[in-house]
Amino acid sequence: MSTLFYLVIYDIPDNKAGNKRRKKLHSLLAGYGKWTQYSIFECFLNAILFARLRIKIEILIKPAEDSVRIYVLDAGAVKKTITYGSDKPRQEETIIL
Repeated sequence: MSTLFYLVIYDIPDNKAGNKRRKKLHSLLAGYGKWTQYSIFECFLNAILFARLRIKIEILIKPAEDSVRIYVLDAGAVKKTITYGSDKPRQEETIIL
């Protein structure tokens, strides 16, 4: 099964309920990819894992208040990534429990 690169970017309000959702989303995404910046995760996932992640995100967030964007990039686009100050995205073994 082929793997694609997903760049997940989120913005959740800074209030008590939002902070709780943000922490849960951060923990969820940490199980699927690498935290690279404050609200950004890089994930290499196959179609099944991506489908699971989408469902979990949809359950967790409040669309009227939260914003989550997922950019899907193929291997060619990832190879063209320009990075300053840290490593380029690379696929690591992902284990989901």
